[in-house]
Amino acid sequence: MAKKVAPKARKTGSAGKKNVRWGDDVPSLKDHRREAILRSVANVLRNSRFSTLTIQDIADELGMTKGNLYYYFKDKREILYYCHMRSMEISLLSLNEATQNGGSPAEKLRILLTHHIRAIVDEGFGGILQTDLESLSAEQRKNYVRRRDELERGVRKLIEDGIKLGEFECPNVKLTGFAILGAINWIPKWYRPDGPFDPHQIAEEMTTYFVRGLQVRQGRAAGGTSSKRQLANLPGS
Repeated sequence: MAKKVAPKARKTGSAGKKNVRWGDDVPSLKDHRREAILRSVANVLRNSRFSTLTIQDIADELGMTKGNLYYYFKDKREILYYCHMRSMEISLLSLNEATQNGGSPAEKLRILLTHHIRAIVDEGFGGILQTDLESLSAEQRKNYVRRRDELERGVRKLIEDGIKLGEFECPNVKLTGFAILGAINWIPKWYRPDGPFDPHQIAEEMTTYFVRGLQVRQGRAAGGTSSKRQLANLPGS
């Protein structure tokens, strides 16, 4: 049997070190050191703007040299890109869990939004959402926007399912989805770890507010005039 030959590692610089940076497809992000780097960026961004953030700031946060940091990422823009992608990966995992394990559309939406909020607050990547995508390359923006759109479509699909089953009433599904996700993305602007609200409370109370705002009011029969009008406005109707 022929002996398998491992693929050659890419080289970087005259020292010939292995280039351990990720490719564009990031399915698992298992490397704890890179994860620590991304989280440190999120921590720094809580108190500063990305435009003023330097590689030295990130290295200082981690207690490492800039040379070691460049071993994992080639520049600040690449670090920002993978922070965005990591944030979206966590949120899409929440979407998958909601669609797989939830019951009614309202229950699924509650699971998704609760986990999405907790990811933004607890996982430390919330500050990334406030950074300017224009600092990314065209290809990086395309990759990120594709995943962001997947999350937005998932939220709209749950709202549409709720309307079809008579659980929700919503005159404009797309606008409502933007409003919900926009409010969640704004959390890093006002949340502080030492503030009066803990992550669990924020996730539970904001999710309750969003879901209740969509639910059909008592006294309106499911499938009534309002529901029929909404169904007529859904895509493909």
